[in-house]
Amino acid sequence: MDFFWHIIAITGMTIPHVLAYNLVFGKGKILHFGPISVSLVASYVVVLTSIHTGSFLVAALAGILAVVLISLFLAWLSLRLDQDAFGVMTIAVHLSFLAVILNWNSLTRGALGIPGVPRFSFLSSVSSFAITAVVVSLLFIVAMWTIGKSSFGRQLQALAEHEWHAKSLGINRSKVHVIAFLVAGIGALATALLFPQYLAFLHPNDYQYPFLVFFITIVVAGNPGSVFGVLLSTILLTVLKEVLRFLPLPSDMLGPIRLMLFGLILLAVVFWRRDTLFPKQRSI
Repeated sequence: MDFFWHIIAITGMTIPHVLAYNLVFGKGKILHFGPISVSLVASYVVVLTSIHTGSFLVAALAGILAVVLISLFLAWLSLRLDQDAFGVMTIAVHLSFLAVILNWNSLTRGALGIPGVPRFSFLSSVSSFAITAVVVSLLFIVAMWTIGKSSFGRQLQALAEHEWHAKSLGINRSKVHVIAFLVAGIGALATALLFPQYLAFLHPNDYQYPFLVFFITIVVAGNPGSVFGVLLSTILLTVLKEVLRFLPLPSDMLGPIRLMLFGLILLAVVFWRRDTLFPKQRSI
């Protein structure tokens, strides 16, 4: 029964981050490969602040501030770089934050990680985490569906399909990008508030390259921009990732096998959707 609750908890904690990322990468067609960097910084800021101040409220406010600053920085980069250059830069930003975390031993304990992460008083069991994660996920599903159907969602899609014509209609690219990245940051923060508490341990290995591959695979497999498609792929691929634990394999082989499997899934889906994944821009 605990594994059942574990699956629900992990899936529920993944959904806000992935759905918010889907708004930028899926609907906006922005080559953003740095969603894990946002959750990395948010997790460490929240955990370190809660440990040193003993206040979850102060920690949450610090996390919001960190997410806003990083999201604004990423939005600024997206407005000043071409798509390909921005994609490479977001990977560089992720690696830079990860290098700081790994080398600032006096604050982050580096590769040792931070044990004994404080928990909210109502999060005392796996089932309580699962229920909380489901509630948060439902709120995000409604929010992302509403945003996608709103005028903002149409503006973001218009910029993705043909930027020049969208601008001629008065759509402010800077405003749209800033809002999209801020929403993506809120999704990352929602996951950052729960995931370290669930593990009671914060480690940089949980924010490495394989998780970026996992996120991209979810969005591409679920039909980029589709809230319910990405939601379904999140559930299915998260269950698959956790079920792989039962394979009779050494623990040091499980990670590489997961990475290869999701890489193959991503390759297959990209080949299958090669004509629709990033469609040609509309012409008049």
